Amino acid sequence: MSKATAVAPVATEMQAYVAKVWPEAGKIWPGVVLKDQRIVIGDGRTARLISVDGVENLTPADLTKHKVQIPSSGSLYTNWDGHPTVVINSADSSYTDEAKDEHASLSAILFGAATDELFHSWQQRGRALDRHPMRGTEYPLAVTPRLYRAMIYNDVVAAYHDPKQKQQRLANAAYWYQKWQKEYADEAKHAATTDASEGAAGYFDAVASAMVGGADRTKPDEIREHVGFEPLDQGLDPRRLTVDGEAAPLGALAGLLLDQAQEHNKKEKDKHALSWQKQVAQGGQTPLALLLQGVAPVAEQPSDGLRQAIQDELAKQNSDLIPRFNPLVRAYNNSGDALLLVPLETATGDLETGGYYTTKNVPYAMLARLNGTFRFTSGQLTAKDASVLTGTVDGHQYVIVPLDPEHKTSKLSDNRLQLDTGPLTGTFHVKAQKLNGREGLVVQ
Repeated sequence: MSKATAVAPVATEMQAYVAKVWPEAGKIWPGVVLKDQRIVIGDGRTARLISVDGVENLTPADLTKHKVQIPSSGSLYTNWDGHPTVVINSADSSYTDEAKDEHASLSAILFGAATDELFHSWQQRGRALDRHPMRGTEYPLAVTPRLYRAMIYNDVVAAYHDPKQKQQRLANAAYWYQKWQKEYADEAKHAATTDASEGAAGYFDAVASAMVGGADRTKPDEIREHVGFEPLDQGLDPRRLTVDGEAAPLGALAGLLLDQAQEHNKKEKDKHALSWQKQVAQGGQTPLALLLQGVAPVAEQPSDGLRQAIQDELAKQNSDLIPRFNPLVRAYNNSGDALLLVPLETATGDLETGGYYTTKNVPYAMLARLNGTFRFTSGQLTAKDASVLTGTVDGHQYVIVPLDPEHKTSKLSDNRLQLDTGPLTGTFHVKAQKLNGREGLVVQ
């Protein structure tokens, strides 16, 4: 194993980032406290505990005592002696791949992943489940709303990186934003919560990453030098063509521009006026909406090259999603199918979702490729590239699976379900529960 990926040197580098950034968390985003939190990294052979104070070697006995397992891939959220903690498998190739793509060190990528998860957990502290419209991008994927959001992004990138263009490009961004809100009102309504939460996290991550790179948090020009967002014309990232994928970079750039405006207007502003971060945190506002508030729209021609690139990419994505989602929608709308409800909290680590999508025919979000393991007192369920639903039922979050009414892939006996659809396998107890007039089976 090379030194670049070995646990000990990676943990040492991560700790330096933690010591530099986490004590400043409340200055990046008001109210955030990360200095008492922890990261555990391991590769299956060795593990380290990282905090603001230093790095500790962890034995298998230490992990067992704290009831912590290194996940088979990705990360999981837990507590370590009462401290919120992210546990990461540092040998997961997705992290090394991301480091290569981003031209960054593995330690910087792992630090970013852990900090992002801890920021999201801080956002959700004590908060009831969101009653807002469900999260996701409408399926089948359409070109025009993605083009509008891509044009907003390109204009905001230009406004941030070239102050001379700022006024013109923000006016252009306001034009696309207005068109998107008017022509795709349902999506704009659904996207508000994601644009706020992911946008805030995107901003926090951008500032934290710049600080890791050596930027002074209080100097906007130094932050700008370390912010690597580029126009989509220079290379279309397929992950950016969903509401979720768009939200973080849009929020990051909008927040950085709002910081500049806030600093510029500080002397003239009412001392009691809420900062833009507090307006986002209190709900009802997104960083992008606040940035473009009061900006007069100026029409702009769309990029033909960008439109074509989006069209080509979405055609590929729809071809992949059609055989996954059409049978799922049919099964949900066959009221003869029972619905299996798997509590989301039983997931043992990071769940890969393959993206969140919505359709008018189903009142839940759809996941294209769910990968992960759920453990229950009565057994476990393993998902490998499974197409499923997810949503809130009676105040609890579930993965929702329409079951085959002819029981070809499931067997129920004495409240014990054996499931083997190929992508979903497991054996566990269930409890019958009526769900909107149809049979529901809740995993116990």
